[in-house]
Amino acid sequence: MDKKITLDELQWEGNSKIMFDEIMDDLGPMYRAAVKKKFEVWVNQKQQTVIREWNIKHTLEKYAPPNYCEKYMKIYEKYKSEEAEA
Repeated sequence: MDKKITLDELQWEGNSKIMFDEIMDDLGPMYRAAVKKKFEVWVNQKQQTVIREWNIKHTLEKYAPPNYCEKYMKIYEKYKSEEAEA
């Protein structure tokens, strides 16, 4: 079985950490815990230790309700410094 990856162990590329933090800061405390847990589950399912900006975009598009996706995609666009997934 793979070792459990925590958010503290992730390597954030580009502005992905700024995006993640700003989105998390905007969420209410109840949602923040749920989103953090879902992100940790995703990281572990994929065994993904390097987070790029397009991972933030993909996660929003796949998991966020439409109104949240639209709201937080603006944060992605504001900090985007890399091209989409290679």
